[in-house]
Amino acid sequence: MSTGYRVLVMLHLLCVIGGFGAVAYNGLYLSLAQRRPGAGEPTAVLEVNTLVSSLAELLIYAALLFGIGAVAASHSVVKFSQTWVSTAFVIYLVDIGILHGWIRRHQRRYAAVARQVEASDPPPGTRPAEVTVLEGLEKRVAFGWGVFNLLVVAAVYCMVFKPGR
Repeated sequence: MSTGYRVLVMLHLLCVIGGFGAVAYNGLYLSLAQRRPGAGEPTAVLEVNTLVSSLAELLIYAALLFGIGAVAASHSVVKFSQTWVSTAFVIYLVDIGILHGWIRRHQRRYAAVARQVEASDPPPGTRPAEVTVLEGLEKRVAFGWGVFNLLVVAAVYCMVFKPGR
């Protein structure tokens, strides 16, 4: 394999590690912040996490581009028609769909409801009804990240073991 191919594979791997690695624990951040007394507002945690995740998403998109570049630079040693390549590609697309169609949608809703709760001034000793909504949204977001992470493992499996070569 050529040096160009190896450089593209290296960049692909670095983007995978930096991008997918940075979002691997996103399902835990908000949950842990909610349970930690005196840790500040959960929306602050969500805002910081969203900023870091935005950078990680750029790396995730770059991983796709470098992966496609590596396949093209392999001079037909690795082909898009190989089962493991096409399967990993489909898994990647499904993962991105889950990220934007499920996770981000519920995160935006969570942030909006959390801002409402923070702005409200409920009587002492009462629990705002929105807190129940927040708990449900938190579970949906965590579920989405769990599925996302399982699909990442499936894509890595395809690339390491190359089923159906």
